Amino acid sequence: MKPVFKIFMSTLPLLIVGGLLYAALFVKPHPKGDAVSLPVFARGEGFYGVSVTGDSKAWVVGSNGKIAFTENSGDTWRLQTTKSTETLQDISAWDTQRAVAVGNSGIVVVTSDAGKSWRTIEIPASKISNNLLRVKTLEGGIAWAIGEAGSVLRSTDYGDTWSQVGIAEDAAWNDISFGPGWVLLVGEFGQMSKSEDDGVTWHGVSDPVKSSLMSVAFKDANSGIAVGLGGVILLTEDGGQSWKEEKSPSSEHLFKVIWDGNRWLAVGSSGIILIGDADAHNWKSTRLSTLDRSWYTAIATQGNHYLLSGARVAIAAASAL
Repeated sequence: MKPVFKIFMSTLPLLIVGGLLYAALFVKPHPKGDAVSLPVFARGEGFYGVSVTGDSKAWVVGSNGKIAFTENSGDTWRLQTTKSTETLQDISAWDTQRAVAVGNSGIVVVTSDAGKSWRTIEIPASKISNNLLRVKTLEGGIAWAIGEAGSVLRSTDYGDTWSQVGIAEDAAWNDISFGPGWVLLVGEFGQMSKSEDDGVTWHGVSDPVKSSLMSVAFKDANSGIAVGLGGVILLTEDGGQSWKEEKSPSSEHLFKVIWDGNRWLAVGSSGIILIGDADAHNWKSTRLSTLDRSWYTAIATQGNHYLLSGARVAIAAASAL
């Protein structure tokens, strides 16, 4: 009995190896159960830009090229697929079907079917940096994209082609706004620049701060607000020709400002939300909750609520702020 046992034990490793080799070469595994899907919003991911269309549809974009879309005012979200994993910094829609998103390494993607498909677009490359930080759409298929190294790009065909209209420089433009016949940029170190010929020529605009300006918005042709690092709030009442600093209730960084039709709202670091009256002379600070310390880089109004994105995506009733 012992010799038989010894022979069996001596051949056992060969049998195991042979079985594994056979399985590797000839046995095809069959999947069991459903495939694991990626979560729409995962821990540690940021969603930096938001765009709302219609009464209930919206997009948010962010880390790893993620694009999330809702058709019910944020109650549920689903991911949309692109061919890039570059971080997307912003998105803007012309209508419920057509939108453009931009981001790191010069990534530009467009859709004409509400995000069922996204196409990657080639843009003029910069020798310094190609990170795009903001995109804005206007009627007639016009879009502007801005970013690092003084990048200013313009499209007139719903984002299919782009031309460089800025002057390359070692500074970033963080936001862009428009008025009757003019375009205004704000960026690093308190810089502002204005064009009155669709970006053919630009001239600097003086303002009272040297800290980086992160966002700018206008409620009409004359009255506008720019916000930035350290809680800076600047007001213009002459279409961006001159600016003065308003008293801010917070020193938290401010990343985005909007006019919602009745009041000003700005969002930023540590969950801060600033609310200004129509004249922008009086501001108060609040948060979505007393414990909220998330950073927010975008806010948009839709119906009777606000959609915020940043460290997380959140919805707030207008009446709650």
